[in-house]
Amino acid sequence: MKDLHDRDASVEFYEARYEEGYMEEWDESKKNKVREILKSLPLPSQGKALDFGCGNGVFTAILKECLPAWEIYGVEISKVAVANASKRLPSCKFFIAEDANRYQQFFDFIFSHHVIEHVPDLNETFQTINAYLKPQSYQLHILPCGNAGSYEYNIAELKKNGIEKDKENRFFFEEPGHLRRLTSKEFEDWESKIGFHLERDYYANQFHGAVNWITKSSPRFVKKLTDDQDAVNEDARQKLKALRRQLLPLTYSQFPYSKYWLIQSKWKKSMGDKLKQLALFIPGQLSKSIFTRLERASNEEWQKQKHEKNGSEMFLFFKR
Repeated sequence: MKDLHDRDASVEFYEARYEEGYMEEWDESKKNKVREILKSLPLPSQGKALDFGCGNGVFTAILKECLPAWEIYGVEISKVAVANASKRLPSCKFFIAEDANRYQQFFDFIFSHHVIEHVPDLNETFQTINAYLKPQSYQLHILPCGNAGSYEYNIAELKKNGIEKDKENRFFFEEPGHLRRLTSKEFEDWESKIGFHLERDYYANQFHGAVNWITKSSPRFVKKLTDDQDAVNEDARQKLKALRRQLLPLTYSQFPYSKYWLIQSKWKKSMGDKLKQLALFIPGQLSKSIFTRLERASNEEWQKQKHEKNGSEMFLFFKR
């Protein structure tokens, strides 16, 4: 695989991903968190907002919903993604990153959802963000969190090189497009370089939220996550074995409904998708109760612990 720190390689990588249907939808509980935060922010009644790394426009639509009097834009490095988002949301304006010079000091608010962990160069990215924004402006960024104490952090610490120091502290199980995992303090330091200060911060997936997304992945992923071959010591090996005994049954028991829901939530469904959905309907309904129970526990955790910094996902709001 090519080095995704190279910009040309990164563009090629994501063009291919979006051609294959990358990130066409996100789960409703995540979108509800974003709605909740956007509606609570001390933003002006109107302005120009940019979805930075908008993908197929899933969260651009949430921005439009929550900021109805604002002009909403989206930018991506992928022409395929920009075309998809434009079809999905004709009421918003989309452009490719190559056209950034047309939008210098143009925006009042920048939003990003799981983008910063993917960018080839952090310094270049923050300079680009700064160039887009007016002198008085706002930002909300959502991304994986490297703060200590989360369920995912604790699993990574059980493995040799579980937190990959040579790869900007990314966790060992992350997908290839993730190039780093920042702490909230590290992100705040980057923002201070362009004159922004942290106004509000929220965190998700301290425990129940992490169990929820992990067991809605796949048995293969859970086996990789809990593989004890590279445990740091015998105690860690036993903990990984115990985690596998806990997580695999939860994964298998809700797997039919997880797959059914994934197809159900797609923006565009092929005939093959519809046939799979039909085949999964009955087994999916049988496994739905566990799926929804884990969702409920995750949502309750968010309401009670959203200000506790030991989450593995962070929502950071900045003002200048």
